[in-house]
Amino acid sequence: MLDHSICDDFVMTLLKQRSAVAFCRLLDIGVLVALGVLLSGCGQGVRKPQPIVPPQKITLTGIPACDSYLNSYLTCHRAAGTYPVDSLQTHYQTMHDTLLQEASDPGVRPYLANRCMGLAQQLQESLQGRSCTAPNTTSR
Repeated sequence: MLDHSICDDFVMTLLKQRSAVAFCRLLDIGVLVALGVLLSGCGQGVRKPQPIVPPQKITLTGIPACDSYLNSYLTCHRAAGTYPVDSLQTHYQTMHDTLLQEASDPGVRPYLANRCMGLAQQLQESLQGRSCTAPNTTSR
């Protein structure tokens, strides 16, 4: 008769090896899945708002009143609290593009200096005596 204990030992050893290999593969997959889940959350963190850097004082339109207004736009609107900080750059870009377009229109250009002086005056009034460099104490 065949000794079954040798066969049983062989089968058990083989099963243990296969189980160990299967366990290691599952462990590898589990580690990869866990790592993927952890890394996928990295892009979902709270983003800090980027600081708004005022542009250098440059001639943009060729109309001194408009260039002055654009050069002070970000700091003065931030100090006045006119717009939420996260949308201020978008408002600046819109005003910048509009004034540049109007400055290049011969039918509008002669009236643009008065318009920019009016915008600057409105901005000064919204500051209510504060300086453009003063931090805004009432954030929106």
